[in-house]
Amino acid sequence: MCPTGLALEHPAASTLLEYSKYGCPTQTGKDWTKQQIWEAVERGPHVSALSAEALEHFREEAREKVATGQARIVEWDKIKDNPPQHMKVSPIAAIPHKSKAFRSILDLSFSLRLRDGTTLPSVNDSTTKTAPGGAINQLGHALQRIIHAFAEATDDDKIFMAKWDIKDGFWRLDANAGDEWNFSYVLPQPPGEPVKIVIPTSLQMGWVESPPYFCAATETSRDIATTYCETEIGTLPSHKFDKHVSENEATRELPVTPLTNKSMRYLIEVYVDDFMAIVIPTKQEDVTHVGRAVMYGIHDVFPADDNDANDPISEKKLLKREGEMSTTKTILGFDFDGIEKTMWLESAKRDQLLTILHNWIKTSERSTNGIPFKEFESVIAKIRHAFTALPAGLGLLSPCNAILRTRKHMVYLQRNMALKQALTLCRTLLRESTTQPTRCKELVRAWPDYVGICDASSFGFGGVIVGEKSKCPPTVVRLQWPSDITENVKSDNNPNGTITNSDLEMAGLLLVFLVMEEIICDLNEKNIALFSDNTPTVSWVTRLASRHSVVAANLVAALALRLKRRRCCPLTPQHIKGSENTITDIPSRSFGSVPQWHFKSNDDLRTFFNSHFPLPNQVSWNVFQLHSGVAMRVISLLRIKHSSLDEWRRLPKIGSLTGITGPNMSRLWDWTLTYRTRHLHGGSEPSQDSQHEHDKEHSARDARYSLEQSLAMSRPLARRSLWPAEPTRSNH
Repeated sequence: MCPTGLALEHPAASTLLEYSKYGCPTQTGKDWTKQQIWEAVERGPHVSALSAEALEHFREEAREKVATGQARIVEWDKIKDNPPQHMKVSPIAAIPHKSKAFRSILDLSFSLRLRDGTTLPSVNDSTTKTAPGGAINQLGHALQRIIHAFAEATDDDKIFMAKWDIKDGFWRLDANAGDEWNFSYVLPQPPGEPVKIVIPTSLQMGWVESPPYFCAATETSRDIATTYCETEIGTLPSHKFDKHVSENEATRELPVTPLTNKSMRYLIEVYVDDFMAIVIPTKQEDVTHVGRAVMYGIHDVFPADDNDANDPISEKKLLKREGEMSTTKTILGFDFDGIEKTMWLESAKRDQLLTILHNWIKTSERSTNGIPFKEFESVIAKIRHAFTALPAGLGLLSPCNAILRTRKHMVYLQRNMALKQALTLCRTLLRESTTQPTRCKELVRAWPDYVGICDASSFGFGGVIVGEKSKCPPTVVRLQWPSDITENVKSDNNPNGTITNSDLEMAGLLLVFLVMEEIICDLNEKNIALFSDNTPTVSWVTRLASRHSVVAANLVAALALRLKRRRCCPLTPQHIKGSENTITDIPSRSFGSVPQWHFKSNDDLRTFFNSHFPLPNQVSWNVFQLHSGVAMRVISLLRIKHSSLDEWRRLPKIGSLTGITGPNMSRLWDWTLTYRTRHLHGGSEPSQDSQHEHDKEHSARDARYSLEQSLAMSRPLARRSLWPAEPTRSNH
């Protein structure tokens, strides 16, 4: 790594030049004693490094690194009586890898138990962090930026993608002279061979500071690539790897000259050592231009090698056509389609998860064997990552989250039917994604097409649905709870109740969404905002998980399955003050608990709403009648009766609008805000004085601002033009 060209004008240039000249600082704590080093050498490599295949891997890797000057090997007998000052010895491990037999990982988090009973802190634990932290604050946003770029593309756009890998990434940054002894390890060898110590001169993948040091270089490369991209198309000279990028059939199908007056759009991202570019081109030359920009950006920080096999841009990956600009590409573990604008978990990872889940479920039916906790924890983390493309699936994981909190040694599916059912449904969703990849528009929140407002009391539920960006019939809905539900609500007078008011509110939001399904029909890629005056409910829907309530966990799972079924965008749940929720307080208490709001029929409810909440242009409210079958499914979840969540993937008719139905309308959310502070007592209206009008306007402004802020928070963090806000301070 040595910055050249445009990289010398970057704010990080002086820092990278210093790393190139002196190496990266490595403050790893107190030096080890001779006795500690002896015991670490005696401990030797990780068991994974001792198979015949692994021994061959390490022998060849060590030979290669010595030949390139990235490591040296010394015989232990020659230094053991006077080991170097900074020598620390950690176990090397062999990790299976998808593109080669093994990846070598130096376990710098390993804490050695010494003979005297004390524990020697690991290199990572004793490291003082000096690497520039700003270099890694973009990592968690790369995938989300790509998803948003796909979601914002029009249906007729063709998105081209390519990616480039830095060969032997961390090995391209050296440690300070003398500090390389911090990363020593025993070379795995057959028994009986003299002990040899490998001393890498470069940073190691297992060191806690390696990612930020390396990302300081790759983030700079990305910034330079963007600068090159902004130059006039056609001005970048040819690159030696051009043939791997744009000389393919997909590119040749693009027009030579633009067919419209649109401009090229592009996005360049980097995730540690993986560079990614997505382009919406208008002509062939656009694709070549972006590819060259990325490769020149890389070579301005990691200089090109005359031998392509040793070039920082991995020739091996180029030969696998990863750098080829095409409309399908695997990026950060997901397969993207630039024509359909879809994504799904890459096939190998999905097949592996499906096999593991199948084996878990079948084993639980045939034996009493359990699943080791570490295996369970690892697989659930992978499922959670897979659900990046299936966000509704997160709603199924509450039973899994409960197990993860216990951290018991073994997990037994046969003893936990809720857990087994959740994992079975997770497998179903993953299997279906094979033929139903997710449109990226389904993964992004935006200003709502429809708004639902909900309230629930111990007597019943009430909700209102209006169109915002899209039209729908303005609708009010209510449902009276059966007496056993009302009597089982937990309160000061009934401390032994099993249903909380928050559970009822969660059931109300589920019912609002179900009514939307029926009156709108097509929710595909639509955005929905749901308002509730109950904070726990808003939190459950936001996270699609309930930490403590079993009732809420089942209601969330049912909602998640309906979201997946309708393929709408992630919900935007919002809190509304109870004092400002009169418009749904009324239907939820319309069964006699508040005498002035007691309506014997839906017609009475409609008449009241038309009188007290008159719609623009004298349009009439619609009243929705839930069918008993669907209502009872929700009520069964409140009763904690055993039911198959799978039945929520297929529902009978949910209900229907009653009586005279009014026309579809949009842009009604602002209108509902004018009724937030209106309180009705005995049918009388409060005086409309200036203070009341001011309160209404203030409340409406707060509501709009809150929704705008929520949507802004759901978007990926915008990049700075150059990653350090100011020149990075020297560490030497």
